[in-house]
Amino acid sequence: MKEINKGTRIVNVVIDMIVVSFIAAMLSLILDNMVSSPFIFISVWMAYYFVFEFFTGRTPGKLITNTLVVDLENGKPSAKRIAIRTLLRLNPLDGISYLFGRVQGTHDVLSKTKLVLKKKNDASL
Repeated sequence: MKEINKGTRIVNVVIDMIVVSFIAAMLSLILDNMVSSPFIFISVWMAYYFVFEFFTGRTPGKLITNTLVVDLENGKPSAKRIAIRTLLRLNPLDGISYLFGRVQGTHDVLSKTKLVLKKKNDASL
């Protein structure tokens, strides 16, 4: 499976942040400020990434760019690896890690996962 480039990752992040922001805004309206907006956003963000990546290996952004989260052996990552990957996204240095020539961020390296281009005819994963 072919690993992807930084441009594809940027597209994924933009699409996923739009979806997460929309969901968080709707929840904020429904909860009518009973819970702080930053708490709602972070909760939605964490649940979004964990649920989508664990159950499908793909968020809506990854679905659109035809990419997939896999472990280092190109298999489905365990719940533990996806949980680690999701928690590491909270690290403010994660986004900065892409500025230093790496295609993989710290959330990939430390969770032992990677993002690959999904083959069109590949029904597995």
